[in-house]
Amino acid sequence: MYNYKSMNKVLILLLTVILCTNCVREELDFLASDAAWFGLTPPGAEPEVFAPGIVSDSTWGEHCQVAVSPDGKEIYWSAWSPKYPATDTAMTNTEQIYFSKFINGEWTEPALADFVKNHLGIINGGPVFSPDGKRLYFYSVDRPGGLGRMDTWYVERINDTWSAPVNAGEPYNSSGSDWTPIFTSNGMAYKNFRTTIRYHYEQDQFSNPDTIVIYSGFRPIFPIYVSPDESYVIFDSFEKDNFGDLDLYISFKNTDGKWGNPVNMGKKINTEAGERFPMVSPDGKYFFFMRHTETQDFFWVSTEIFEELKKVRV
Repeated sequence: MYNYKSMNKVLILLLTVILCTNCVREELDFLASDAAWFGLTPPGAEPEVFAPGIVSDSTWGEHCQVAVSPDGKEIYWSAWSPKYPATDTAMTNTEQIYFSKFINGEWTEPALADFVKNHLGIINGGPVFSPDGKRLYFYSVDRPGGLGRMDTWYVERINDTWSAPVNAGEPYNSSGSDWTPIFTSNGMAYKNFRTTIRYHYEQDQFSNPDTIVIYSGFRPIFPIYVSPDESYVIFDSFEKDNFGDLDLYISFKNTDGKWGNPVNMGKKINTEAGERFPMVSPDGKYFFFMRHTETQDFFWVSTEIFEELKKVRV
């Protein structure tokens, strides 16, 4: 007897796979187009300031990783600006979240995110997209309803807008400082602020927190970057062989599943100024980081440099 129910399930599964494949292809097509990245010529093996006068702006101090939506058509970042004085008298101004979107064939002017406009007297920063792009996570300091002083919150995509901020809750947030996560393609999420914690991330929920040590003797300060397949991790650290302040290091996973010896990313990346906030574009082609100069600019460079760094690992 012909089993129509089973056949229908197979057809639905096939259609889902086809639709997902088409979505991924469209996203990669845009990221490879001339319209991507504000129409800028992508960098090669030498780091360049990312989007000068647009994202990297001398009138504010960038302080986060660059957040790019999976399709490449939205870019979010956070920066300190004298435009927004702090309610906390210990600070003169606050960090806020900005964005630009590709709409009707052009990029919009950088603007303040709507979901922070009601709380401009407090810090809102560190935007990170969920793997499907339907959520945007960010940290906030002293926001009413938090579990600690600095919690991670998220907004949910509703058509072309975002929902009101929602606290990510326990077990992700705690009474301490909880920076935003980085997600992998196998349902894991990593959080770091001096201690690295790994979570399971399924159906938009964090669970099973586990404190891990990437490599003994190294202590990342700010958020780390873990590649989608967990084949490498990039983090900042104070070490004796540093070029200056915080340097960025990369560690590749060995065949035994353990992280290999961290490698200083070299003088092309690291300087006396100090580098932090690593991030890689959704298509894996470009590496972003922040350099702690007077203007605290974002830089980007081709990820082809990673192949050279693989050769020098111990």
